[in-house]
Amino acid sequence: MSSSPDAERSGLSRRKVLLVVGAIVLLLVAAAAWVGVRALLVKDQLEAIVPIAAELQAAADARDIDRITAALTDLDAHAEQADSLSGDPLWRVAEFTPWLGSNLAAARVVSSGVHGVSDAALPLMAAIRTAIEQPHESAGLDVDALNGIAEPLQQTSLALNEAQTELARIDPGVLVGPLASGVERLADVTAQGAPVLSSLASASQLLPSMLGREGERHVLVMLQNSAELRTGGGITGSFVLLRADNGAVEIVDQADGGSFPAQVEPIAPVPASTVELYGERVGRFVQNTSMPTEFGATAELANAWWATRSDIVPDAVLSVDIPAVRAMLSASEPVMLSDGSELTADNVIQRVLIDPYLSLDVEEQTAYQRELTGSLISGLFSQRIDFFSWAGALAEPIEQGRISLWSSHPDEQELIDAGPLAGPAARHVAAGSDSFAVYLNDATSGKMSSFLGVTLAAGSVECRPDGRSDVVVGVALTNNAPANAGEVFPWWLTGGGLEGVTPGNIAMNVTVAAPPGSFYGGALVDGVRTTTTDVEDEGFPSSAAVTTVAPGQTSVLEFRFVMDTDREVVPRLLHTPLIGVPETATLDASCD
Repeated sequence: MSSSPDAERSGLSRRKVLLVVGAIVLLLVAAAAWVGVRALLVKDQLEAIVPIAAELQAAADARDIDRITAALTDLDAHAEQADSLSGDPLWRVAEFTPWLGSNLAAARVVSSGVHGVSDAALPLMAAIRTAIEQPHESAGLDVDALNGIAEPLQQTSLALNEAQTELARIDPGVLVGPLASGVERLADVTAQGAPVLSSLASASQLLPSMLGREGERHVLVMLQNSAELRTGGGITGSFVLLRADNGAVEIVDQADGGSFPAQVEPIAPVPASTVELYGERVGRFVQNTSMPTEFGATAELANAWWATRSDIVPDAVLSVDIPAVRAMLSASEPVMLSDGSELTADNVIQRVLIDPYLSLDVEEQTAYQRELTGSLISGLFSQRIDFFSWAGALAEPIEQGRISLWSSHPDEQELIDAGPLAGPAARHVAAGSDSFAVYLNDATSGKMSSFLGVTLAAGSVECRPDGRSDVVVGVALTNNAPANAGEVFPWWLTGGGLEGVTPGNIAMNVTVAAPPGSFYGGALVDGVRTTTTDVEDEGFPSSAAVTTVAPGQTSVLEFRFVMDTDREVVPRLLHTPLIGVPETATLDASCD
């Protein structure tokens, strides 16, 4: 009995469907096998990178260019293979499969990131070798050599920043153990290294022109004295005008703060928010030059003060504190003083910020600080400057906000604005949307900040039906001066009661700047609600309160802000650069 045409067509259709389904299954199996084989090969390449990375770290610590280059070459070869193996379309499609896909995606990101960085770093090492082999025996910085490494250094920085961004998007919690730990280690390394390399890249682009590669430049250096705190570090105790010509630097003029008499009216415009927080004294006294959070305003004040002394208009203003100078000394030879003693990284804090106020009268301090400042600056810049040694030593002070820079040249200022040297407000912007800044301004008119202990803490709590978090920032100030400080310390150290502060006590204006859009929630001083000055400063809601701390005592301030978002907030704290590093503590915020 023969089958009907319809039945034959139906059977044929079923066979076609089965053939198509079978082909698809075969393709999927083949694709899975393809990806599986490649995954094993990628695993082999990534595992081979681990010992090479250790060798690269050792070579970098030893500053051995040959070893670094050899290790980078090996690392780049393995990373290129891993990147190629994990970069085809089938691999990307497989990344959408449950569980396995997350691991494949992470392996691809790691391979691509390591390859990108190593590929960019090899030309950089070649440029560094050329710079090292290029003879330069004169004092100062070899700006031609530095100019030669600027572009490859910038490309390496961009590659590292891209790798950091991509790695930060990976959730290690969904990965297999070895891959998860590898991703976490690599993410930590890139997170630590990216800002440092970014700083180096900015410096390599800025310094040649700022140090006179295309013609003579003048730089006004402001030395911040952290023994009397201000927003940007300390009072402006000394000014030094430098002339830079093709990397060689010399002192043109210098003056201490006492050389600039107080003004009846502000010497230059001061941001209205700064005046509201601290009064018109910001622009009337040279010591308050670094009170604004916007460093452009600080530079304008510095230039105005300097104009009362000199007709030379600075091309740039550089602010540094003494701990930053200590870092420079750690990367250079000791500086010889006129009395035959040496200024070193180990003794500069004691000799600049403490000893003069304990053993010298006001006139002697002025003479001592002037001689010391001149010897220090000329001593540092009369040496041959090793860019990478200085850069390594200054990485931490830059991260801590101890160095700020402004340029009158728009192209240079654009680079500064994009980096870590643009000042407190810019640093706050760069720190992210959960960042809070604590600014300390001494109200004692003495040098008691040398005896100030600072502990910072922050916590968040959800108390509101709309899901918005309250963030509490705690600032504990401890006066570590001896109990009889008011009796045994000279008046110029204690302030002598000139501001109504009992000698020996420390009066401090504390300002906390919250993320844009935050709402003020009030403040407590030692558990008691206090009056605050609340103002938006450079886009940041800022709340200020004053406290006074007697010797041996601690005062605790707590500032509360309501966030403008219902997402979880993990507050990060920035702060005025101090002589040392403040302690941190845990703060359990409550809804009370």
